[in-house]
Amino acid sequence: MFDYGIDSEVEFKGPETGEASGRKIYVQLKSGNSYLRSRKRDGKEIFDVTNDRHLQYWQNQPVDVYLVIRQHDEMRGEDVIRWMNVSEYLKQRQDAQSKQLVFSGKKLDFAEVWKVRDRLFA
Repeated sequence: MFDYGIDSEVEFKGPETGEASGRKIYVQLKSGNSYLRSRKRDGKEIFDVTNDRHLQYWQNQPVDVYLVIRQHDEMRGEDVIRWMNVSEYLKQRQDAQSKQLVFSGKKLDFAEVWKVRDRLFA
């Protein structure tokens, strides 16, 4: 199935006024255990980008893009949602040609969302 583009936009309210601020992030959503694999040489979780266009698209966005992956944890019997700033990762990585992203996602929860919001208003 054709999947290209940003899935969602999150605009944060101003901390003082509670009104729309224009400060936002974009979200790219992935759901399922097949999106991440464990790399044999070091055990790191890898997200394989299937199309170079996606990398270029994420890099050219006016705001940061967060990759959000939902997986089912069989041992716990529950879903786990993690996210990472893929824009920041792409700017800092050494191998700009690689279509493998080392996924270092943190649990997507209230505290993590507030950290992102606070950085936008710093």
